[in-house]
This record gives sequence, structure tokens and C-alpha cells, in this order.
Amino acid sequence: MRSNYLFLLVIIIILSCAKRGVPEGGEKDEDPPIFIKAQPENNSIFFKENKIRIYFDEYIKLDKLSSQLVVSPPIEKFKYSIFPQGGASKFIDIEINEEFQNNTTFVFNFGESIKDNNEGNLLPYFKYVFSTGSYIDSLELKGNIITSYDRKQNDFVTAMLYPVNENYNDSIIFKEKPLYVASTLDSTFSILLI
Repeated sequence: MRSNYLFLLVIIIILSCAKRGVPEGGEKDEDPPIFIKAQPENNSIFFKENKIRIYFDEYIKLDKLSSQLVVSPPIEKFKYSIFPQGGASKFIDIEINEEFQNNTTFVFNFGESIKDNNEGNLLPYFKYVFSTGSYIDSLELKGNIITSYDRKQNDFVTAMLYPVNENYNDSIIFKEKPLYVASTLDSTFSILLI
């Protein structure tokens, strides 16, 4: 009889040690993805590759890539492909289907499309830059934007740079893509190639 009580006491002690509940999961992730490396390296010169892979420290997803990605100078969309779209990955692949123009610096600006997979933390305006020539072009243009009507500043505006040539006219923005694009968070902008 005494052994039954001892056995029952041991069972009660063992069962009282277990705590029911849902795992808490830890702190909420508030950090954006971090760029780790790229192959070929970001800011490469004499670029002749047909595939680029960009690595991040956590799983990312590309959100609204078609409206966020700006390639400067513009490249026709069928000349390159970006993967993955629609799924999570720790890398982005850019496959190039045609040779690029010689002695030119190219920028893939991902805008606000790169987010971490779990919390959606944004990695804003990540750029992958390369040159087909011997140096990275350091073109820079800065300015302030005000409205012509009341001379006030707008918070968020997109500034676009077009070439002035024989095709230039006042409706060029409806017919051609800009060479370079910058978005403002206040009324100032800087079109910096790199």
C-alpha cells in the first residue's frame, strides 16, 4: 500500500513539472534584411557576366518589383529576368539575356521592393551597381523641388533625368523612360548614380 502512495506521489510530481502553453517565439524582428555579398561583387568593373546573385542574411521577398525596380540607364525588361518572384529566398538572381552597352555604369535600384519574409521589414532603395568599363561613373545631380503654383515644397516627389537630343520635346515623359530616377522623402533630391 505504501508503494502505491509513493508511486502516486512520484506521478503527481512529474506531471506538475510540465507546463502547458504556447511557445512565445522571442522578440519581434524589427530589423531590415542585411546585404551580405554579391557574385559578381557590387560595384564591379569590366562586367561581362550573364548572372548576378545577391545574398541577404535572412529570407526576403520581393514586393511590387515591377513598379519599384528602376534600372538606369533603362534596359528593356525582356533583356533581363529577376528571381524569385512570389516566394521567399535568401538571395536574388538577376539573369541577363543580352550584352550591355560598353563603357557604361548600370544601376539596379530595387526601391521599396525588398522586405524580410516574416515581418515585412523594408530594406529601402538597395542598389546593385556595375560598369562595363574601367570605372564606376560618379554622376551626381542635386536640387530642391517646389511647385510652380505656390512655390511650396512637396514631401514625396519623383525626379527624372532625360537626355536632351533630337528626340527631346515636352511630351518625352510619356514616350520614353528616363535615364536616371530619384525619389524624395522631403523636397530635396539627389540623383547619384552609385
